Amino acid sequence: MTVPEKIRSFTLLGAPGCGKTALTEALLFRAKVLPQFEGGKTLDAEPEEVKRRSSVFAKVQSLIWDGYEITVADAPGGVDFIGSAIAPLAVMDACVLVIDALTGVDVPARQFYELALQFNKPMIVYVNRLDKEGADFDKAVASIRKTLTNKAHPIAIPMMNGHTLEGAIDIIEGKAVAFGEKNKEIPIPADLKEEFELTQQSLWEEVAGNDDALFEKIASGESVTKDEILPHLAKAIAAREIIPILGGTAVPPHSTTLLLDAICKLMPSPVNLPVPAQAEGEAPVSVTLGPDQPAIAQVFRVTSDPGVGELYYLRVVNGTIKSGDDLLNPRQKDRERLGHMIRFQGKERKELTEATIGQVVAVPKLKHSLAGDTLCAPNRPVMLAPIAFPNPVHSVTVQPETRKDQDKLGVALGKLTQTDPTLHHHVDAEFNEIILSGMGEVHLEIIAGRLRDRYGIQLTMGLPHIAYRETLTKKVRSQGRHKKQTGGHGQFGDVWVQAEPLPLGSGFEFVDAIKGGVVPSKFIPSVETGIRDSMKRGGLIGYPVVDLRVTLDDGSYHSVDSSDMAFQMAGAIGFRKCLELSGTTLLEPIMRVRISVLADYVGAITSDLNSRRGRILGMEALGDVQVVSAEIPQSEIFRYSTDLRSMTQGAGTFTMEFARYDPVPGMLVEGIKQQLADRRKASESAAG
Repeated sequence: MTVPEKIRSFTLLGAPGCGKTALTEALLFRAKVLPQFEGGKTLDAEPEEVKRRSSVFAKVQSLIWDGYEITVADAPGGVDFIGSAIAPLAVMDACVLVIDALTGVDVPARQFYELALQFNKPMIVYVNRLDKEGADFDKAVASIRKTLTNKAHPIAIPMMNGHTLEGAIDIIEGKAVAFGEKNKEIPIPADLKEEFELTQQSLWEEVAGNDDALFEKIASGESVTKDEILPHLAKAIAAREIIPILGGTAVPPHSTTLLLDAICKLMPSPVNLPVPAQAEGEAPVSVTLGPDQPAIAQVFRVTSDPGVGELYYLRVVNGTIKSGDDLLNPRQKDRERLGHMIRFQGKERKELTEATIGQVVAVPKLKHSLAGDTLCAPNRPVMLAPIAFPNPVHSVTVQPETRKDQDKLGVALGKLTQTDPTLHHHVDAEFNEIILSGMGEVHLEIIAGRLRDRYGIQLTMGLPHIAYRETLTKKVRSQGRHKKQTGGHGQFGDVWVQAEPLPLGSGFEFVDAIKGGVVPSKFIPSVETGIRDSMKRGGLIGYPVVDLRVTLDDGSYHSVDSSDMAFQMAGAIGFRKCLELSGTTLLEPIMRVRISVLADYVGAITSDLNSRRGRILGMEALGDVQVVSAEIPQSEIFRYSTDLRSMTQGAGTFTMEFARYDPVPGMLVEGIKQQLADRRKASESAAG
């Protein structure tokens, strides 16, 4: 078993098309895991990925390099699949941010950088595709330092011959290498000697900034050795005070050895990283790290494998886990038995009998666990921070084409949401619709394809109905009287109710103002029930009524004919009359959004928001990225994820949450009434 000090793990992040998957395969090829290099085709093998020529799912791969065991998670770059990037990023020890040398830092790269900072991950920036026409390493470095952070420093200088990457100067080692089937050390070219010395001097000074003795030695012109610098550099990288920059090409796989060496020598080992844990339901606790300590592992990904069923990816946080171990899931308060453990190396699966701190393995068929859950020794229950997955921003209705499909859909969606934490589904009781929510249209199209191909379920997708509401326009009072005589005991209930609007968002308030027992106390809850039922059935337009106070202040009863049901009916009748006397205002849900775009697109975004009846709340600059905060009616935002990407050439993203209800402009009310009438007519036709 590999010792923890020789274990590394990182997540590969970057915009779509920057070459992450090709880079992953280049690393595997260089480490002799893959017998041949196919530029990304080996890993992007799912039907959806072949069709779209882009990664949809994270790929977790392991390799051995120079005695180190390295796990890399190749995360998809599309915002529709951000959950597949967040999951490994939350648990891996470090990350590598891939920047396209042609474009420099774009919006997705900026967002992934911010995401890595949120998770406090040490980082290397890799400038890829240096062999393409128009690529410029120096411009890319300037873009990184201006847009991301001035803590970023090159640790290698590419040696270019036109558009061909021939080698690199290793700043730390102080030597040049020529790339080939086997890298060959060569003298530093004379025309790059000065650039090398200036770059090394700048890096050394940055590294020595917190060490007075080392800084004085460098400042006085004395030479320092790699062995003197390396511990300080690694410490600064772990503390995110320095971010190394490397450049190269994934196709052909040049400079991959420099990247692998940097991962091994500069990234922290798992035993040197803090573990944010807490005792079950209690305050944070300190965790002593060591292979012999009580086991802690975290589930970060669940996949469905045709051969074995569900596979659960774990990163061992502490101790050692073994096949056959019983571990506790504190969230579920239930135990899981570990079966055989698997590590993926290219197309091969390597079985392990045990795994220690920092190692990543997959185990089949856990019964109670989901992504983010902790598994720990039963005699030392602790919980790690759960993985914070984003909320969905795009929803559709799904209608199975047959009754058989309807019966299968619930089970299939249950399995898919288990493997994809950013996929949500529920039944909207108000409209009796199945609502599927995800990160964008592409995300949900892929889900529909999986339901069709894997489970044989054909779906029709549409836009969800808006959950409009109604409220009163003024304070009114009315009588509700229900009297019925059919022989034997009759029905009698008589109430006077006063209804008045409350501020939006206040909810419903029922006030019992009966005096002298004119309505017996045992019937007063029935009056409230009748009013609440009438509110749910809808106001004058047909939508539920909200934000009002109803006061029961008078009435009468019959000693024989009065009953709970009679007073429910009386309450409903009295409330309905109040609605007719007052009239209602139609309310629509308002969503609060935060939109991240390059500054160049802000004008188009604000203009579009105005056309959607949006209200801009403010803007915040993050380098070249602007974050626009706004409020938009829900009816105007159903396809916003697609429209935003169209306006920003695929680079804009947003988050969304419910804010409140606001009155619908009068000019739109008639159209909404007609929509409701059409829907009811269509529903009646389908039922008939």
